[in-house]
Amino acid sequence: ISWPSYINNLPFHPIRSRCYPPNRSLHMLLIRTELRASPLHGVGCFTLESIKANQPVWIYDERIDLRFRANDLDDFPKVIQEFLLMHGYKEIHDGVEVIVLCGDNSKYMNHSLSPNLIEGSEDHTFINVAAFDIDPGEELTCNYFDFDLDAGRKLGTVNN
Repeated sequence: ISWPSYINNLPFHPIRSRCYPPNRSLHMLLIRTELRASPLHGVGCFTLESIKANQPVWIYDERIDLRFRANDLDDFPKVIQEFLLMHGYKEIHDGVEVIVLCGDNSKYMNHSLSPNLIEGSEDHTFINVAAFDIDPGEELTCNYFDFDLDAGRKLGTVNN
């Protein structure tokens, strides 16, 4: 197979080998997914492949994900503010409250108190791993309260 030259010049070959660059953070979603109507809420993120228990599924990657200072939210047009608050999550990073917007389908993961993805860590990097084996076609879920400072407002459990 002849690959485009920009692919061949990468320090790793993402298409041919499906491997990840050494000594660099992995890409966000580490599995193939698609968006579908969700029985939980609106649109959800569904896996297209089998996932084994404890398999890493998602990892923060600053090359793909965006962090915005929460104090800067008012600088955006109202429609963008609403988008960031809906699809992003709030966390404290380096002592500052930020909004993280995931750059892939993971921003459509819905909340569950019994999620199939749970928090893990890899070299102090936030990751999600499978809580148990997950079959192709299943919706990927996470517990917003584990990582999103804004979970209560999003889920209607607090008044903000």
